[in-house]
Amino acid sequence: MRGTKTMGVICVLAATAPTGTEARSFKVHGAHAVLLLPEQVQWTGRDRAAVDQAKAVDLVTDGGDAGWSLDMLALRSSRTGDADCCASGGHFNDMQMGMQAWHAVGSDDAIRLGTHLGKASRRTLSPAVFPAKSTAGYADAGLTWEHGDRWAVSTGWFRQGGWGGRRMDLDVVRMGNGEPAAASGMRAAVRLAVGGSAREVRSWLTLEAREGSRAACLGACAGGAMRHASDIGLTLNAMF
Repeated sequence: MRGTKTMGVICVLAATAPTGTEARSFKVHGAHAVLLLPEQVQWTGRDRAAVDQAKAVDLVTDGGDAGWSLDMLALRSSRTGDADCCASGGHFNDMQMGMQAWHAVGSDDAIRLGTHLGKASRRTLSPAVFPAKSTAGYADAGLTWEHGDRWAVSTGWFRQGGWGGRRMDLDVVRMGNGEPAAASGMRAAVRLAVGGSAREVRSWLTLEAREGSRAACLGACAGGAMRHASDIGLTLNAMF
């Protein structure tokens, strides 16, 4: 039913889109699917381990030196052994929609403005301890300067739901299901291609800094659940 509704939305948008709009879609299975997790918000190690399938659909209008797109992304845990998975409560699902607009700057560079809304649902493998499925929404808006497929510099705002600031029992369930801490703030990142030609890059190095607030305790706590947080990190993503 969920897939039928998604395809219905895609068909309606494609039918009403301006002339020249192109629909693109692809699916990814296995370990490579985790590379499609949206980088604007943070994900836990359990999320990354769970993702096994991804499907992306884009409606794109490209005028050569400028264009826009409507993007839809779905990620989920493996369907293999669904009966056993659901009986034990294991589950991860993420749905995201977004819009982007871009304009060329010179022959190799482009500036891109985008915004996304998404919701992730999770359920732990131990239903006797954490019996409830939890959902957490997220949103972001940002500006990116791209130099072909070689590097990109981006900055923007993000907000994501998670554990922190609720009743203690609800936060315990959320943390047990593998949710990250609730957070919001500003993000800046530099992404560099590592090796390969411009069209065959298989590894990316990302230097990222975040400044804002993040949940620091379960349930209500003195001084409020959200505390100032500053992070900087270096990540290498590679396809083998």
